[in-house]
Amino acid sequence: MAKEDLECSFCGRKKPETNLLIAGLDAHICDRCIEQAHGIVLEESKQSDKSELSAELMLRKPQQIKEFLDEYIIGQETTKK
Repeated sequence: MAKEDLECSFCGRKKPETNLLIAGLDAHICDRCIEQAHGIVLEESKQSDKSELSAELMLRKPQQIKEFLDEYIIGQETTKK
């Protein structure tokens, strides 16, 4: 296959119509499709990050932290305060 015949496997743009055409094992992707895919990945990661963070991040009051530490650490009262 000649270089001019190469095309993006996603959008079908020919090699001369693109700024960059990256070859994979069985496919090619152009710079525009890469940018679009990058935007999709960013949007998806923002949505999943928010839900994961809210589940993981729970700010505790100092008294709650001390009570938690009291369950696992014996003594060292000054350190736990």
